[in-house]
Amino acid sequence: MHLLRKYKKFLFWVFAGVLLALLVRDAFNRSAGSWLAGVLLLMPTYALFYGLESALKFNGLRRGIRLFSAAIGSLYGAYVAIAFVYWLFLGFDPNSFEKSILNPVLLWVVMGFFAGVHRLMFSPSPKTPPMVDSTFLQFHSQRRTISIPSGDVLYIESLSDHTLIHRQEGEPLKNTVKISEWESRLPPFLRIHRSFLINPTYASFRGSEAEVKGGLLLPISRTYKEVVKKYYTAET
Repeated sequence: MHLLRKYKKFLFWVFAGVLLALLVRDAFNRSAGSWLAGVLLLMPTYALFYGLESALKFNGLRRGIRLFSAAIGSLYGAYVAIAFVYWLFLGFDPNSFEKSILNPVLLWVVMGFFAGVHRLMFSPSPKTPPMVDSTFLQFHSQRRTISIPSGDVLYIESLSDHTLIHRQEGEPLKNTVKISEWESRLPPFLRIHRSFLINPTYASFRGSEAEVKGGLLLPISRTYKEVVKKYYTAET
């Protein structure tokens, strides 16, 4: 399947190169010039696609800066490719060159079209998180699907771009599910901190900390302290 996907991507860029060559054929007197231009324009087109993919992983100012960089970088690459073919086949003769090809808007539209089509065709769609019942948790970890009893979980820890599921036995299981999502999927569990979600069955209230089975102390933030206190007070 992976090899087939690579083959389809290769065919896509071959087809894109052919279309680019046809689009710029009027700018060069020789057909060989248009074919070379089509091939060379694939590089800034792919750079634009990669830049857009990278920018979409960020928000706010970072995304804006990366989008701007991708646009300027791809345009620069396109001008270099066109200038090279212009010099090679037309010798910089202004009377033999179609200047409309230098229109930046036109170049961005053409390159953006192929970058967008590639993204629609080959970018993976977001995975729907597996449904979890009250007994088992299912999630992806280390490129495989894991299923464990919820009662085996001591607590869940959030670490920047991933979370760790700490169990009674065994190594912590790394996954990309956000701790807020784990909180909604595990109503019996108790949020004590923006970085910690505990199984209250295996924990006890210690003022500003929660003591998890085994003697581990986890901090309770002021945001959740009253809720945690009320929970354990009601339990007693």
